[in-house]
Amino acid sequence: MNLRDKIAVILGMTRAEIIVVSSLLLFFVLGIIINNSRLFQKASLFIEKEQVEHFTDTEVDSLLREAALLETALAQQGKQASHIRLLQNPTTTGTGNTRKIVFSNATVEELSSIPGISDILASRLIVFRKSRQGKVERFQDFLEVKGIGSKRVETLKQHLTLD
Repeated sequence: MNLRDKIAVILGMTRAEIIVVSSLLLFFVLGIIINNSRLFQKASLFIEKEQVEHFTDTEVDSLLREAALLETALAQQGKQASHIRLLQNPTTTGTGNTRKIVFSNATVEELSSIPGISDILASRLIVFRKSRQGKVERFQDFLEVKGIGSKRVETLKQHLTLD
């Protein structure tokens, strides 16, 4: 008697039943192995992704250094550009940080240079000015413009003159 026959006698099964049960067990074990290999692949991909996302200290330092250099270069260009704009632009008054834009002559670009004023809001201000024939007497009148609230009126007071 071979091993399969001995197992069949002990378990009280036929040879065909033992073959079916053995093949089912084999497929079950293969499924577990394949599933674990996929989990292992996912884990290794996750670890690789995490390693790629982290910078070394030297990389962080060099990025910070480059950002600081870029910031200073942009600040210098901004100062030069605003100084040139002051020389070329008759609709502004004052110098340096106290420069104010004359609302009756201001363009969309000038109005959108005010912090918190987008191009769309600047164009609404131009339409508002045209609807009033250029005569805006109080800053509180700006509250009629959609998107302008009391905080933006305070910002406009700092950057605009109504002359």
